[in-house]
Amino acid sequence: MITALGCGIGKDDFDATKIRYGKIILMTDADVDGSHIRTLLLTFFFRHMTELIKRDNIYIAQPPLYKIKKGRFEQYIKDDREFVRVMVNRASEGMIVRHGEFASRIEGAGLTRFMGTLNEYLGFVEKVDKRIRNEKLTELLARAELVHRADFASQAESDVPPKLALLHEQLSELADEFQFKVHDPVEDEEHHTWSISFTDAQGATRSIDWTLASSPEFRQMMAKYTLIKEFLEPPFLIEYAARAAAVEANPEDAEAAEAEGAEAPAEAKQARRAVRVLREPVEKETARELFAYIVEQGKKDYSVQRYKGLGEMTATQLWETTMDPEHRTLLQVKLEDIVETNEIFTTLMGEDVEKRRKFIEDNALDVKNLDV
Repeated sequence: MITALGCGIGKDDFDATKIRYGKIILMTDADVDGSHIRTLLLTFFFRHMTELIKRDNIYIAQPPLYKIKKGRFEQYIKDDREFVRVMVNRASEGMIVRHGEFASRIEGAGLTRFMGTLNEYLGFVEKVDKRIRNEKLTELLARAELVHRADFASQAESDVPPKLALLHEQLSELADEFQFKVHDPVEDEEHHTWSISFTDAQGATRSIDWTLASSPEFRQMMAKYTLIKEFLEPPFLIEYAARAAAVEANPEDAEAAEAEGAEAPAEAKQARRAVRVLREPVEKETARELFAYIVEQGKKDYSVQRYKGLGEMTATQLWETTMDPEHRTLLQVKLEDIVETNEIFTTLMGEDVEKRRKFIEDNALDVKNLDV
């Protein structure tokens, strides 16, 4: 690689002006091994060829994570967030979601926005749930809205804070269902805060305290919850809006034309949409079930491929998505804070094992799609 770049290496031999290429593009697999290789390469450039980063020579390729296909139609999708958006857009045409006791409705652009935020909220619920190990209880914590230190601090001597007292009561009502033992609230006299805890069926004790509520993943969960809490009241009923009456056309014609990548006749399209009226409403009890159902509806009739590695693409696909200068997406590597960057590389790639272990423990909850 040093020979190919042509600018030498080392204090006496390195000369950035001799670089043979305008862009040096790091292209690795989307799995954990690819991330490790990319980190190794970035470490090399940062330690030995920093000037190339400063001169904007280093880039990271952004291959797509998904491809969806139906007949001759193909679409590449860059990441999970975009995938959810595309699936929801496909599923939500004519869809109405009713929620709560009064069957309030969400549809159109509002439904798409709700589903996007719901996806993020459920992701943070998963992270917090790594500490609670019971998603129903984790969502109960969100509804308790324990967002301020005052929610854990007593207003009068020996009084349990109101929100915490209510949560303790709710946990006690669920104890038999989930086979756990709820303990009495405890006051931390040193910090003047209260906490509650329970011992689950496996004998592990879980605490609900200010330390949990002030953690980054809990705060992020609550930020998303605040945006959509008015829509999270079950049950959820999925309906389809009434369409114009079906015309005298065969809806299968539209399906066949679309599968072959052709434009279907307008009458056939209208007839196909009208058929959707005949679908029975579907009821879901939880927001996660609702989310999974709508995404699944978006995937219907499409084959979905998730690329774990670049080797899973054909040469043509790799060119079209990642290497063609006219269509590829590149992420430019910038050096904004050299001190902080040095700290990160030293932590990740240095010889201090304990420092790296602490970094992994602090960031473990943010890991997604880990290969094990």
